[in-house]
Amino acid sequence: MVCSAAGLLAADQSWTAEDTWLLVVVGVSIAVVVLLISCARIHPFLALTVSALTVSLLAGESAQKAIVSFTTGLGRITGSVGVLIILGAVLGRMLADSGGIEQVVGTLTRVVRPERLPWALTLVAALIGLPMFFEVGFVMLMPLVLQLARQTNYPVLRAGMPVVAGLATVHALVPPHPGPLIAIQAVHAPVGLTMLYGLLVAVPCAIVSGPLFTAYIWPRVPAHVPDSATAAFTTGPHGDGAAGHGTGRGSASGPASASGADDAGPAVPRRLPSLAVTVGTILLPIVLMTLKAVYDSMPKSQGTLYTVVEFLGTPMIALLVTVFVSLFTFGYSLGFSRRHVQASLARSFAPVAGVIVIVGAGGGYSQALQDTGVDRAVTLAAGHLHISLLLLAWLIAALMRTIVGSGTIATITAAGIVGPLSHGLAPAEASLLALALGSGAAFAGHVNDAAFWMAKEYFGTSIGGTLRTWTVSHTLLSLTSLGCLLLLDIVV
Repeated sequence: MVCSAAGLLAADQSWTAEDTWLLVVVGVSIAVVVLLISCARIHPFLALTVSALTVSLLAGESAQKAIVSFTTGLGRITGSVGVLIILGAVLGRMLADSGGIEQVVGTLTRVVRPERLPWALTLVAALIGLPMFFEVGFVMLMPLVLQLARQTNYPVLRAGMPVVAGLATVHALVPPHPGPLIAIQAVHAPVGLTMLYGLLVAVPCAIVSGPLFTAYIWPRVPAHVPDSATAAFTTGPHGDGAAGHGTGRGSASGPASASGADDAGPAVPRRLPSLAVTVGTILLPIVLMTLKAVYDSMPKSQGTLYTVVEFLGTPMIALLVTVFVSLFTFGYSLGFSRRHVQASLARSFAPVAGVIVIVGAGGGYSQALQDTGVDRAVTLAAGHLHISLLLLAWLIAALMRTIVGSGTIATITAAGIVGPLSHGLAPAEASLLALALGSGAAFAGHVNDAAFWMAKEYFGTSIGGTLRTWTVSHTLLSLTSLGCLLLLDIVV
């Protein structure tokens, strides 16, 4: 069990004044991040950079050593996680520009009865959210949800909250989203096994925070479809999310040509990708990584098939293969020219640039904590408090999410503190620990979260109504996933 990690180390070592000072250093570094981001409105990259240097210098490291620690961690995390974020962004852009989102939503809303629509929308959002960042998926799905609410007189919260739940669940628990990837890297967890556990935990989380919570809350909170909501974020919402980089659309109906279509020439007449092709392309990297995880759980064998599965199931290769497949399924086969496909590829990089630099700075912060020996102090403190490592990870991430508002920053900070404690954990334990970080980082998004205000505008709710819907939904997601992880920790 994950809970044994802190106690085993603490039993053999005594508390020292240096350990107390190192915990003070951790507190100061967290305070620096909070103050710079929340109060001074400094970009998270600069805030994490300053915080990392603060950790090293206060712990007694030389200035040169502090710089080396930061740059080493930045390079390590950017090289391992950054490429996966880029490939995921490319796949998401190809899906959006092809009209695949409209195909999935349109098909299900035609064949599903109205009373079952919240369940279907949760599934659609989770599926589409697999290759997309939360903010991007939210901005692209909301116009379709609002169009549905207008045309069928369907309550906007009853249609919108399941979409929030589906997107938020996979964003918090399933690679290749940045949070799970950062956590996996920090605790040295296997990607395939973490993905399998994440999908398993995601099912009850999406159900509880999606259709079940929606059935309770939508009649109790006044909401309406604002006339301006569809266009409110077509040029990107305010805030530091990925959606603020021009990922929106100019129309809620039909597969609009993406922003920047002028660079690719006039839009060509084309058909939408079929539902089977769309779903198959989205699930391809999941299938490849799952096969690798299954093979890894079996006794080692030799042969060409085993080698091929191991190679294709590596996260980077699985996503790379899927991106090349999407060039045909979401591009050339639909009538797009090479120039148009190239323009879609070019547009996919800008929205993730901010995410990558934040993740890189987070890697430098984590490395600084590790090089200064903070892991020993935190381990001893956790042992004296008799708190499990899994619960400690969740608590730190949840605290940072509540204070800062960014799930990515919450994961980075908590992973930097808890990650060094994961050495020696079994693969299953490390996977659960990684998911605990993502679970905590989903906790209680409120007014300091840019996406909170996006939801308020789209759903036409008051601030109090958004707290009762958006914030409670994320809290339910976080608590439900924590409960599932604690049960899995007992079983595995």
